[in-house]
Amino acid sequence: MNQFSDEQWELLKKLTPGECERDRMRLKIRSSIRTIKAQKKKERTFDLKNVVFTSLFLLLSAGLLFQVQNYDQHEDRSGQSHAVNEFSLKWDLETIYSERSPDGYEFYKKGESEKVGFAEFVNDRKKKEIISSKAMNVEKELQNFPYPTTLYIEHVKMMDVSLRYHFFVEAGKNILYFSFDYPKLEYAEIFQIIGSLDLKNPAPYQHEQLLYVVHGYGKLPYPVGLRPAEIDGGTEKYTWDRGTDQNMKDYLDKIQATGVWKHTGGEGPSYIFESADGMEIVEITKDEKELTYQYSYPDREEQK
Repeated sequence: MNQFSDEQWELLKKLTPGECERDRMRLKIRSSIRTIKAQKKKERTFDLKNVVFTSLFLLLSAGLLFQVQNYDQHEDRSGQSHAVNEFSLKWDLETIYSERSPDGYEFYKKGESEKVGFAEFVNDRKKKEIISSKAMNVEKELQNFPYPTTLYIEHVKMMDVSLRYHFFVEAGKNILYFSFDYPKLEYAEIFQIIGSLDLKNPAPYQHEQLLYVVHGYGKLPYPVGLRPAEIDGGTEKYTWDRGTDQNMKDYLDKIQATGVWKHTGGEGPSYIFESADGMEIVEITKDEKELTYQYSYPDREEQK
């Protein structure tokens, strides 16, 4: 291929052989320099395009990965990784503390190393899986608790666990799932945790009146907020911080309002109630902030 233009060739023809050769070399060098510069310019343009395309690819990949992780947390897993950071899990029971776990929280009694329960965030699908996979004997909506709460009780055949309490707490758009083992935790302790939950965001509902629950499969309502002092057979002693005279009166009215118990004796400080079927008698004694229950079973005693 001709390396020089027509104008350059005309100029070369007018020169002497020596001059012609020198200028021929100059022109050849200049032409080579122009060619090299053009090639480098093309290479820089190509490299710049590569950088731009690589950056765009990395940005798109990062965005896609974020979307996949976000979907995975909200749809297929418990979602605790985002939810735990939004919530401040607190309750009014100093003897129980929690530790963070990969799935949420684990609960322990102070001075003991054995886990007594756990909590984690779940979605609707996971909630249904938990309920359907366990032998749930009780399903109950707990009224006037800090957050909308559903209770399930599972009968467990283990040496150290007889009942397992399951709670699904609606915390805004999230569902917080709790599980506690009885008798690792007493009934009053379990309900005190759930009854005093404070997640900060959303803020808890504050009910002005007392909250009441039934312990285990029993029939007698107990006020939420009792702290176990001594549980031994048919005798149960609790500390009741809200044990005012008026609250005691409201509590006695609550027992009679169930229609399951009738007041058969005592006007204070002890009150005796008998179950409608006559199978159970309980004497309830209030001594300042201490509340004592003494259970007896007439039919069982006669059989002895």
